[in-house]
Amino acid sequence: MATSDSAQDSVFDKVAKESDNSTASSHPSHQGKQEQAQAYHHQSKGPQLSDNLPEAKGKDELKAKAQEMNDHVSK
Repeated sequence: MATSDSAQDSVFDKVAKESDNSTASSHPSHQGKQEQAQAYHHQSKGPQLSDNLPEAKGKDELKAKAQEMNDHVSK
């Protein structure tokens, strides 16, 4: 077990020593000047409503349907 501990230590030491010239990512979007967040980045696009929502039903209709389903399950 001492071998694996010393191996891990040396790897971590090496990374720590070379961290000055190391970057977390080489992806182009991570290079160069980073733009700070502006208010418009956080603006909502508004509520997202579907075009195919079912018709709204009355409270009595919903209660009747729930009762019908409960009666069907209990039988």
